[in-house]
Amino acid sequence: MMEKYSITEVCPHDVAYIKVLESVCTCETTVLTCVDCGKELEKPKTEC
Repeated sequence: MMEKYSITEVCPHDVAYIKVLESVCTCETTVLTCVDCGKELEKPKTEC
């Protein structure tokens, strides 16, 4: 269950997952995303 954070609270980003943004042929673009608040924690990376 996803917790909601107000503007005054800071999410600790304790649990994250790798989300696939795009997959083309043998390349995929991924980003590390916080499970609790949904914020992207890194810039998207493309790996081929």
